[in-house]
Amino acid sequence: MALVSVSEAARLAGVARSHFYKAYVDTGKISVSKDSQGKRKIDTSEIMRVFGVLAGQSSSAEVDALDRTKKTEGHTGQEEVISLLKQQLQEAKQEAAEREQWYRQQIGELTSTIKLLEHQRPAPFWQKWFK
Repeated sequence: MALVSVSEAARLAGVARSHFYKAYVDTGKISVSKDSQGKRKIDTSEIMRVFGVLAGQSSSAEVDALDRTKKTEGHTGQEEVISLLKQQLQEAKQEAAEREQWYRQQIGELTSTIKLLEHQRPAPFWQKWFK
């Protein structure tokens, strides 16, 4: 297999580089070698040993399962997806209409409260002496 840098190994593993260092390199779960320049390198077989499949690659069983699913579903699967999406859209529209109605009710109540507060405003304190 090929030797890659630690950053590239973290990308292939699908984890953050800092997490890769802390959880795998520093603890010794993945063996690290050094190249002729003294830089840390990791064999891709080590990544596959720890993580299974490299990021961006899928196992042959997954690919076979996806191919079989696509062949058997055909257009029927697309029609089911479309009907499901239409149903979700209708539900979202209904929820939005109910939410709008609730907001309008709240606005009406707040408006009437403001009108009551403005109507019951006490007279300024200095008017008591000038009546």
